[in-house]
Amino acid sequence: MTGDGVPGRAAARGRMPGMTDAAVDEHLLLIDPGWLPDSDDDPPVDAVIGLWPRRDDGTLGPFRSNPDYRPVDDNSPTDPIEALIRVALAGDAEIDDLLTVLRDSTMEIALNGDGRPLILRADDGVRCVVVATSEPHRLRIASPDWRLVDAAELRALLPDGADVLVNPNSPVPARLAGEFVTTPEGSL
Repeated sequence: MTGDGVPGRAAARGRMPGMTDAAVDEHLLLIDPGWLPDSDDDPPVDAVIGLWPRRDDGTLGPFRSNPDYRPVDDNSPTDPIEALIRVALAGDAEIDDLLTVLRDSTMEIALNGDGRPLILRADDGVRCVVVATSEPHRLRIASPDWRLVDAAELRALLPDGADVLVNPNSPVPARLAGEFVTTPEGSL
C-alpha cells in the first residue's frame, strides 16, 4: 500500500517478513492490485509481486520477482513484464516501453537436461526458447531446469532463428520475435 492509502500501486514503504527499516528504504515494492488491506497493515509477503532495489544514486535496479507471490485472481499480473504485455496487447503501450521493462527485469529461461535453452516449436513451426517472468508462470511449464537471467543473458542464450515464448500456458502468453530481442533497434 502506498502512503496515500491506495492499494495496488508500487509501495515504497511495504514490508516483507524479515526486512529491516533500512531494507524497506532500499527497495520499491510492487503490490498485487487486487490485494485490499483490512487496515494500515503492510501487505503480506504473498501479495508482494516483487521489488526494485534502490541504487545509491536513487535510481532503481532490475526488478526482482517474489517467488512467494500468489496472484489474488487470474486477472492479476505477476510481474511488470506480464503487466506491460497485457497493456501492449490492448494497444496501449509503445515498443520502447516493453524494451525498457525487459531490459530492467530478470526472468527465468527453461533449460533442457544439458543446460542449454529448452526449445519448443510454436504452432507455425518456429523454434522458441521458453521464458517465465515469475514463479506462478514457471509452475505452468514442465522443464528439467531453470536459470535466472537478465535481458543481456537472454540475448546471449537465444539461438539463431529462434523466438522467445513468454509465459506459455498462462492467461496471456506472448511471443517475441528473435529479431526484436537481438537487433540494434530492439536489442535488449
